[in-house]
Amino acid sequence: MCGIMGFSGHEAQNSVEIVLGGLKSLEYRGYDSSGIAYFDLKGGKIKSVKKSGKLVNLSNEVNGNGKVKSDTAIGHIRWATHGKPTDINAHPHLDCSGKIAIVHNGIIENHVSLKNALAKKGHRFVTETDSEVIAHLIEDFIREKKTFYEAVRLTSLRLEGAFAILALSADEKSVAAVKFGPPLVIALKNGNFYAASDVSPLIEHTQDVIYLKNSEIAYFQGGKLSVGTFSGRKVSRAPVRIDWDSSRAAKSGFSHFMQKEIFEQPSCLLDTFSSRVSAGGRKGGLKVSLEGIKLTGDDISGASRIVFVACGSSYYASLASKYVLEKICGLPSVVEYGSEFRYENFPVLKSDIFVGVSQSGETADTNSALELARSEKAKVVSITNVPGSQITALSNRGVIYTHAGPEIGVASTKAFTTQLLCGVLLSLYIREKSGFIPEGGLNLEELFKDLVDLPKKAEEILFMDDAIKEIAKKYYKSANFLYLGRGILYPIALEGALKLKEISYIHAEGYPAGEMKHGPIALIDENMPVLFLLSKNMLSSKTISNMEEIKARGGKIIAVADYEPEIEGISDLIRIPETEGILSPVLYTIPLQLFAYHIAALKGTDIDQPRNLAKSVTVE
Repeated sequence: MCGIMGFSGHEAQNSVEIVLGGLKSLEYRGYDSSGIAYFDLKGGKIKSVKKSGKLVNLSNEVNGNGKVKSDTAIGHIRWATHGKPTDINAHPHLDCSGKIAIVHNGIIENHVSLKNALAKKGHRFVTETDSEVIAHLIEDFIREKKTFYEAVRLTSLRLEGAFAILALSADEKSVAAVKFGPPLVIALKNGNFYAASDVSPLIEHTQDVIYLKNSEIAYFQGGKLSVGTFSGRKVSRAPVRIDWDSSRAAKSGFSHFMQKEIFEQPSCLLDTFSSRVSAGGRKGGLKVSLEGIKLTGDDISGASRIVFVACGSSYYASLASKYVLEKICGLPSVVEYGSEFRYENFPVLKSDIFVGVSQSGETADTNSALELARSEKAKVVSITNVPGSQITALSNRGVIYTHAGPEIGVASTKAFTTQLLCGVLLSLYIREKSGFIPEGGLNLEELFKDLVDLPKKAEEILFMDDAIKEIAKKYYKSANFLYLGRGILYPIALEGALKLKEISYIHAEGYPAGEMKHGPIALIDENMPVLFLLSKNMLSSKTISNMEEIKARGGKIIAVADYEPEIEGISDLIRIPETEGILSPVLYTIPLQLFAYHIAALKGTDIDQPRNLAKSVTVE
């Protein structure tokens, strides 16, 4: 995954400054190298600057070249797939003439055959990347007397793989934006054209954006914008209003975006449910309104199961949602990795309801799985944070937006907890539509009260930040961790371990607590910290037995609990507020985020941009 940004507009605008600012907002998408190509109004040519390493290296290089006068520029922030992250492999890439520049997010699967064919025609390649072939292919069509737009369109038809492309023409002084797979968002404001991999760089300029669909090309020249398809058909695309405050994409005094986004969770949780849940309903106590969901009572009564498809943290959120759905709806549920789904022999039924979960809505593996499900006539619902993203087009039964706002830190925090909450809302919606009443009952009035109190309780946990930091100081030099939980808290153990791995590079594993004696107990010694998630409502006596087994072998015990466990030997206890069981994953997640954050800060790692990771994986 990479990030691309483009601007073209009035000469009074500083295109280089705008694009560099946009790349800063996209830096979470890649930080191996970066580059910018701009039309130099003084010389009438394209100039390009490329640097390996962080974006600051590019900014310093550009600023050191003196004042630039340009009204059109494209830029790139790279997460390397083909070719090492060097200056020369950084984007943009130019054609032989130097009159065409491109930036690309994705993978060109047939680049070798294209490159060989173009080389025979005399094209000279200078990088190890798959992306360079795009610039030369456009050039080749222009040699055949095609216009720049037509050359871009014909090039798009020749490419195989996944690609979002911005292409700049010096001769026509125009920009083309191409989408097939990875996200690409464009906007037109006061005669200025903007394009980016997501909305975060655009919201400071405009709230009205257009999400390009697959096989579409946007073309901007002389203040005019047109959108067409790869086949040459013109299309009309209405803007979508994004209600994100641009200030939410800034650190606002926090040391890291991840820290800021952890602390935004109380307000995000409120935004997730406030307009969707109210007292009342035909069963009393609670009414759920999911305006974007089109599942009917017949869809639900005819469904034999719910199939969740997701990757990474979204997969763990789906595991928790499976637990909620089965408990309160009585519907069997399965959770599948999007990255594995297409390569299994999973029998998709027409009666299946698929739920795709993706923070960005552009996760290639998840979306590919949903495409397969749709091809078999299954119903598809999605949970995502980004309006207009690719997953929304695949969702023939609607979308639940998390309303988390922009999440810049690569390690998911507020997107994860709002996904958990959306899973609860979807389960309550299905329960109401189906009329299912579980044995043991569900006190909807109490659930509504706990839901209303959830942001406040999340805030209470954030007040424990200093205490959690002190605990982190005891363990940040540890080489390994175990995270253990039962029932609905098992997925949270997985997520807690993942957070620690992602940002601190400490090896950590999550397990169901009952599985500890089936293998992981062999790892326990005085150097192995074990973090337990403990609730008095969820098999607490059995979990305490597991803790006794750790004690007997000299392991260090950290407990996150909603009560005071009756057991000696806990090294550290993080006491959190109690809430209804199906809401508890949200509250148990937050101290694990803080714990991982402080350990990473003590180790001095790059918290917002951990090595080898990207925010959204838009290629396989």
